[in-house]
Amino acid sequence: MKSIKVSKIILVFDPGEQETADLISGACGKALQLAQEKWGLEPPEDCRIYVMTSWLGFVFQSAPWPWRVLLGATMPFWCFRARRTWPYSAAWTQRYGKRVAIGVKPPHLLEQSDRGIGVRMFVEEKDMKVNVQHITCHELVHACSAHLRLPTWLNEGIATLTVDDFLGRPTIRQETLEFVRNFSPKAAPPTYRELSRKDGEAIAYHGMRGYWLVRYLEEEHPGFLRRMLSLPRRSKTIGREMARELEMEPDSLWNEIDDVVVSHFERQGQQPSGNSRTENKV
Repeated sequence: MKSIKVSKIILVFDPGEQETADLISGACGKALQLAQEKWGLEPPEDCRIYVMTSWLGFVFQSAPWPWRVLLGATMPFWCFRARRTWPYSAAWTQRYGKRVAIGVKPPHLLEQSDRGIGVRMFVEEKDMKVNVQHITCHELVHACSAHLRLPTWLNEGIATLTVDDFLGRPTIRQETLEFVRNFSPKAAPPTYRELSRKDGEAIAYHGMRGYWLVRYLEEEHPGFLRRMLSLPRRSKTIGREMARELEMEPDSLWNEIDDVVVSHFERQGQQPSGNSRTENKV
């Protein structure tokens, strides 16, 4: 395996995956700059990106030695979930104490991935090289926020909106607004563990919901999320602060928020606002 340092990140790859490594390397600097400028987030002290060609190889290569022993001993408890999510995962981010490890699939494996969930959410991008850079940006935002242990909606929302900035265009399909409005049941977002047990429709819904909610907050309440990210907050605290900011009742927030968000974008013709997407984006 080869390793190089790029913008405070250690990039690890098989020599046969040099082209993918170059794509990832080219995305790192811009992605980290956006994470800092938009959200005030800095990369962790120990952050590594792996060109990921197998789920098992990534898990054991990316983990520090003490963690490898623990992972081997507990493998029956986590390997089924990892194997099940591998076909439709473009990337993984794992936290091992102070180390945050990102695995990004190379273009030839992205082409083979099950995109049943992705096609419902994302504006189609046929160039897998562009997708590698898109994915790298998304996962680097996750890495920068890993220490905050954010709720799923916020974690996915800030990462996806940053990708809009990286690519300079929206990446979530406008048609997903109607899906968000009509999806049932309405409830507080699940944890990642709970989300991994849900079906494709629910996984897609919670990803879409996080994106549109974060985009709404950025347009209508600029600075609120950056302020929340600068403070040590638990998931429920962020929800209460958001309910106060939006002048909504905390107990009914997650039952009503989808209609509030969708109605906002319907009123503006589902067009991105001027303060949200005119620079370079993902």
